[in-house]
Amino acid sequence: MAVVLDAFASKLTDILMGMAKEEVEMLLGVPGEITKLETTLGDLSSILGDAERRRIRDSAVERWVRELKNVMYDADDILDLCRIMEGGEDPTSSSSATPKTNSRCWNLFFCFRNPVVAHEIGKKIKALNQRLVEIAERSSRFGFITQAINSSGYPINNSTNPWSDSNTKTGSSIVMSDVVGEKIEEDTKKIVDLLIKKVDAPVGLKGNNVVVDVAITGMGGIGKTTLARMIFGDSRVEENFEERIWLSVNQEFNEISVLQSVLASFGANHDGCAGNKDLLERTLKNMVQQKKFLLVMDDVWSERVWNELLRVPLGHGASGSRLLVTTRNDGVARGMKAQHLHRVDKLKSDEAWVLLKKQVSNNSHIASLSVFFILFSPLD
Repeated sequence: MAVVLDAFASKLTDILMGMAKEEVEMLLGVPGEITKLETTLGDLSSILGDAERRRIRDSAVERWVRELKNVMYDADDILDLCRIMEGGEDPTSSSSATPKTNSRCWNLFFCFRNPVVAHEIGKKIKALNQRLVEIAERSSRFGFITQAINSSGYPINNSTNPWSDSNTKTGSSIVMSDVVGEKIEEDTKKIVDLLIKKVDAPVGLKGNNVVVDVAITGMGGIGKTTLARMIFGDSRVEENFEERIWLSVNQEFNEISVLQSVLASFGANHDGCAGNKDLLERTLKNMVQQKKFLLVMDDVWSERVWNELLRVPLGHGASGSRLLVTTRNDGVARGMKAQHLHRVDKLKSDEAWVLLKKQVSNNSHIASLSVFFILFSPLD
């Protein structure tokens, strides 16, 4: 679904390239509508990661996502209409050397000046905006978590959920061939060993069955989320935990939204809680009883989200339940009383170069990238 939104936004930008947005809106008789469309698309993109994950267990969310998808396919028809109108050159020009972009602008402006065409497209844009705004407004009832870019540089609206297997309640995928270096494989094995071994609750936390076992720390973009994804999808983790939950936490998190998201991940219906924090906490407490789960909290900026919000209700899970955290701040990990701190270090130069080459599809870029790599790669 996120791909559909991204593709539409890209096509819209391409078609309007070199054109003044305000003038297009004036010609179509839709002042402010294109700007409004771009804003609404951005708002919807920011919650799609959470929606895609929850649609697996929530039929109401599934209907909401399906309706959005249908609207976006209709929206693409508008762009197709614009493309059909493109082609040919300025009818008043005797030169055939008009640059393609200028020709495109002239052709669309020429068509937009036709009142019949302008009215038809303007009417479709207004109707599209109205439907998208209605869908965006209805999203508030689900309490979707608004997501941004996480610590490893992955857009959360596309990769909040680390794996494509629907049984893990997750959405996007990681290409294993693009993960290089023996170190990350060794780290994955070591941390999985820690997660699945039997551990008693720390002194002072008897009665709380969830152990904050490992915190993965390191600077932004260093690979914390990638490592956590590999751990999350490890076959031994799948075998040892009844439930696996992936939660991306924004710097400015909303307590109600976080509780609703965790509940939805466990397959619970929180509609009757009406956004009431106490009811949500009680529902979560009842939901996790006798369930052995692994909760991965990615990109945690404050220990409050665990210590003050999730620790008590999730503490009623079955013995052996575990929490894995990724954070940039060692202080946050210590504040959450993590049993083990695992720092992610930078790749060795040869491993970084292999990874960089894997990300480049056009080999002609390798030479220039090698210069950049040599200039800016830290010395081992």
